Amino acid sequence: MPTGSSILAAAALLLVTGCGARQSGRGELTPPSGSAAWDSRLGLVFDDRFTGVPVQLVGRAPIDVSDQRRFAQRLGYADLVVLVTVDQVWSRGLYGGVPGQRLDVTLGKVLLGELPKKTELGQVLQLRSGEGDPLPASLVGSVMLLFVRWAPGESPAFHHHVMPADGEVIAVVESMVRHARAEGKLPGEGAKARASRRERRKATRSAKTAMSVNSGA
Repeated sequence: MPTGSSILAAAALLLVTGCGARQSGRGELTPPSGSAAWDSRLGLVFDDRFTGVPVQLVGRAPIDVSDQRRFAQRLGYADLVVLVTVDQVWSRGLYGGVPGQRLDVTLGKVLLGELPKKTELGQVLQLRSGEGDPLPASLVGSVMLLFVRWAPGESPAFHHHVMPADGEVIAVVESMVRHARAEGKLPGEGAKARASRRERRKATRSAKTAMSVNSGA
């Protein structure tokens, strides 16, 4: 016969894994068709973990230099960088039978890449830190940076890293993305630029043809 404590434990587990927790499913982040396969060598960069301390962009301590290197790698290899607002934190639970932590977030401004079509703004981020310290409740309402690298065929079909977003870090990301876009170094940007130039040339030819017809009338 179950004891009172076992019944309470079961109820608590149901509460964490069911009621109130946002469920992943339709509308979750999914790689666009043609996305490259996941490269396991990027596992140290997109580690499905959460960093609670903002990166020190000008620090010179060994830990700061290491964080700066990881930050640059995440930005350089990310398929998607987006600001997210934390709606709820789940520090304990079984997700797919595996202990873990989760963040319920709302997607915001996209800093790099594009959100695939039919992506819901409300997302669930699984964190590989079930044996670590509980997620701080103070995260709720905070704005974070989400770095995403697609992993077609996996579940979920991406790996990520979440870190605090402050004004300085956001400005650096936006500046670097603008520079890379201007240089045509972002995936797909070269094709977009060529298509834009073709459209401009086509519009110019059409305008000249119209002027010629009007002048001859």
